[in-house]
Amino acid sequence: MIREVLITGASSDIGIAICRQYLSNKFRVLGLYNQGQPALTRLAREYPALTLHQLNFESPENTEDFIQQEQDRLLACGIIVHAAARVDPVPFFDLKADDLLKAFTVNVIPSLLFTRTLVPAMIDRGWGRIVNLSSIGVKFGGGSKTFCYSLSKHMLEFFPQDHKSWAANNVLINTVRVGVTDTRIHKVDMEKDMSQRVSMIPMGRMATPDEIAGVVCWLGSEQNSFITGQVITAAGGE
Repeated sequence: MIREVLITGASSDIGIAICRQYLSNKFRVLGLYNQGQPALTRLAREYPALTLHQLNFESPENTEDFIQQEQDRLLACGIIVHAAARVDPVPFFDLKADDLLKAFTVNVIPSLLFTRTLVPAMIDRGWGRIVNLSSIGVKFGGGSKTFCYSLSKHMLEFFPQDHKSWAANNVLINTVRVGVTDTRIHKVDMEKDMSQRVSMIPMGRMATPDEIAGVVCWLGSEQNSFITGQVITAAGGE
């Protein structure tokens, strides 16, 4: 089995949890991040198998240059997890074209570029897994200020037609529609009251980053041997 994993958005709370789960199972991880976090730095000290690379997805050229420069390392990866995300809270009627472009550039384009680049090598080896992270906001048309974010995440639930032919070579692609999760993004605004939002969740609580990571890592492993082209919702019943 291929033991190399590429994870984007590695510095988010969910990204760190995904890195940790793979690392604890003896995988080697290439973690891409834009803004570092102390927790990610500590994880890299704890696990020498974690290689970190700072990469700003706001310019597609950055991603393309990285792919060209690190092609050998990338092609060795048998698993891609796309957890990178940009969230700019903008009310729907205040949206500008630039807001849409920024969201799609960060949240969609890197996943497509990495998938396009790595899948042929996965097919040649006869094994590969791709897991994209979407959002429960897709189901609700986004929140009052997150339509743009949710629209871009919806694109990660749109699989290329070719994915059906990949399955014959044991290359599987799926998306996890992530529910409300207890991450620091909800704690930035001290006046934000999450109790009403949590009351909408049948299980009556937010997910933990580790719970989401568990779903992602299972789909992106040899344990997932027969699921592809699916959107799996992990949202406590929403």
